Amino acid sequence: MVASLSAAITGTTDPTKQVIPSARRILEKSEALQTAIKRSSSYTTIGGDRRLVWKPDIERIKRVVVKNARGHAFFEMGEPMMGEPASVRIIPLEYMTAGDREEFETLANPMDVFPEVGSRMMTRVLTGQDLTDDGWILVQGGVYRYVAVQIGLMTVRSVLYEYLATEVRWDN
Repeated sequence: MVASLSAAITGTTDPTKQVIPSARRILEKSEALQTAIKRSSSYTTIGGDRRLVWKPDIERIKRVVVKNARGHAFFEMGEPMMGEPASVRIIPLEYMTAGDREEFETLANPMDVFPEVGSRMMTRVLTGQDLTDDGWILVQGGVYRYVAVQIGLMTVRSVLYEYLATEVRWDN
């Protein structure tokens, strides 16, 4: 997933031009992966022009996103999300409208719905540890942030490299 994400951000599979160091290492080691990503990145129009469009293996990415969301839900809220999610959204931030982006960024405040007493999220809410002003948990600035809130049964959102937005939602 990280190699595809980095290739989409940089517009190339050239390992020396990757912005994500781990993607550079992965692509240096695997010419087959470079070729697979490159093959899925362009198409020819009816007029014969070549266009660059990144079409990642969305099912593979979805599995990683859901696995991470399950981990965040359990780690932050102590809630094991074993069932299938009601919905999974994966979209580059730049493809969102301003309204969609605002809704995505602001739903997240865990102080709107207090988490269970004793959960890690309750500790974060009370201490502010690793929380941004709008309630996101900042793992590494510009690299990864997420939020887990009990809206529906559970909603987990994340942003990778300030490029890819994800949302996994479980309903009752």
